[in-house]
Amino acid sequence: MKPKGTCGATKMKIMAIMSADYDRGLDSYGYDIWQKLKDSFYVYMNENDVRNVYHHLNDLCALGYIAKRDGGEECPKCYYTLTPSGDNLRQKYKQFIDILTGGPAGANVGSG
Repeated sequence: MKPKGTCGATKMKIMAIMSADYDRGLDSYGYDIWQKLKDSFYVYMNENDVRNVYHHLNDLCALGYIAKRDGGEECPKCYYTLTPSGDNLRQKYKQFIDILTGGPAGANVGSG
């Protein structure tokens, strides 16, 4: 069992999803992150597993790697963004960004 407060593969995948979303101009929120974990990484396939994603998101917030903001009265969603500390770990989750984007992170896909 990993010590509490460590960043395992699932947390790295979550940060990769958030990074890829940011690069595409998209907001990241819990349910969408769960869908992308299922679709791209084949983890948390069960409908009840969405709560595990929120547990990881809370851990990442507590570690200072991501920040949470409420969507406001008209939007019940909470959005998550990488903090500079989370972005500094990019090399650790770059392999997962590559899976999400279909190529090396930062490559200009479709140029030329």
